[in-house]
Amino acid sequence: MTAIAFSPPKHWEDWAGVLLGIWLCVSPWVLGFAGDDMTATQNAVLIGALLILAEMVILMAFRTWEEWVNVILGLWLVISPWALTVAATPLVAVDFVVVGLVVLGLAFYEMWDEQHHAHPA
Repeated sequence: MTAIAFSPPKHWEDWAGVLLGIWLCVSPWVLGFAGDDMTATQNAVLIGALLILAEMVILMAFRTWEEWVNVILGLWLVISPWALTVAATPLVAVDFVVVGLVVLGLAFYEMWDEQHHAHPA
């Protein structure tokens, strides 16, 4: 009898990054800060679009340097509430910091996974 082995879908980290990018793009309206804080709205939409773009490039041809783009985007999301002075709005700050930490975690995990497990194309 053949044993069934579970393996996560290929590139699940990239698809999770796309979903995070989509969330960032719509979060100003879902969380209700679009009309109140234009700087936070522009930051969310711009970084969300860049994250989606980066993930699409990574899905087409993975290169470790492309994950570093996600690291930069994740770091920016974590510090942006204070850099853009939107930290006074806790909901916006939590949104940016949590998404940024998840983006960072996914990027570092994907780099680690690529280094330790050879994945055929």
